[in-house]
Amino acid sequence: MKVVGILHGKGGVGKSTVAVNLARALQLRGYEPVIIDCDAQGTAQSWKASRGDEAELPPVFGVGKASALEADVRRLSDSFDVAVIDGGAHLDKMHASIIKASDLALIPVQPSPTDIWPTEQIVELIKRRQEVTGSPSAVFVISRRKAGTKLGDTVQNVLSRFDLPVWEGTCDRVAYAEAMGKGRSVVEMSDSKAAEEIQSITDNVLNTIRHE
Repeated sequence: MKVVGILHGKGGVGKSTVAVNLARALQLRGYEPVIIDCDAQGTAQSWKASRGDEAELPPVFGVGKASALEADVRRLSDSFDVAVIDGGAHLDKMHASIIKASDLALIPVQPSPTDIWPTEQIVELIKRRQEVTGSPSAVFVISRRKAGTKLGDTVQNVLSRFDLPVWEGTCDRVAYAEAMGKGRSVVEMSDSKAAEEIQSITDNVLNTIRHE
């Protein structure tokens, strides 16, 4: 089982949105994903509970303690192809455990220096782990960019400091909130642009973990 950790040091940057949409997109491609919800708000669990039909969504397991995460990943490893970990905010010990468990770390960032600066501690933890084990791979995923705009020079300059790849990620679209409230992924909705964004992230994730 490959593990994709999604983490950031603050809330509201789109971690859960990326997590549930990625997991559902993987499932619809024939993979067996599981979501590990480390967010105290339980957003991924609420997402699954809000589904109004009989569609079988990826299983969601809540994990509240960093010390339990590694054991839970091991326990699930024989039953699933990919684990998507939805990391909460302000969880320093949990961040370290997610990084340790992951083959790929996704860091969603809104295109603002004030959202990028708080990732410095996470990037440092990732690079320390890479020095010891060579993993996880790590990338920034731009989140909630205004449609039709490009990253500004200031944001590009801030991101370049970290020497990590940057994926285009998601734009700020109503479809994401609508899908979340219905227990769906945007790949199941009518907004083709949002669906393309998630399919692109999914392609990038699969291409990365296949080479791990």
